[in-house]
Amino acid sequence: MRKDLITQDNALINASYNLDLAEKRLILLAIAKSRKVGQAINSYESINIHASEYADSFKVERQASYWALMSASESLFKRYFIYKKINKNNNEVIYKSRWISRINYVNKESIVEVIFAPDVIPFISQLEKCFTSYFLEDIAGLTSIYAIRLYELIIAWKSSHQTPVFEIKDFREKLGIGEFEYQAMNDFKKRVLN
Repeated sequence: MRKDLITQDNALINASYNLDLAEKRLILLAIAKSRKVGQAINSYESINIHASEYADSFKVERQASYWALMSASESLFKRYFIYKKINKNNNEVIYKSRWISRINYVNKESIVEVIFAPDVIPFISQLEKCFTSYFLEDIAGLTSIYAIRLYELIIAWKSSHQTPVFEIKDFREKLGIGEFEYQAMNDFKKRVLN
């Protein structure tokens, strides 16, 4: 059985964003599918995700999978992420970008079509820089967005052979935790880390 490989730039893994579980799964499934079928990710061709692919990958009910895909793509259309780069003058530039630029629904076929936004594409397709890879199966059983984000951060650290030290505020941002969520350390540990 061929495993579905997901590869992302470490800058995207370390970016700050807040996604729910279904949105993150949709992104990862689209990345894996494009690699599996040999479709280049670009800003003009859609990646088609069938409800059965979502159901099979994440072991959810088939009846609920199309609704989950539609809901995730709808909310993902409104979401953004923040990343940082150093410009030619050696100054940090903070970028804010959308995840996807267009969604289409083929209701009679239970298909959602997504087109990634231009800023996302280099992070998931141009992989000559620092990148991290893992298999979709590695995270398919995770039922928390925090678990997936923590897994990605750990795998990125492992592949770069460096363990960065984060301030707790930065770590919370990377996990997608809001400023006022789980402020008490025992809540943070119970609801996120455990």
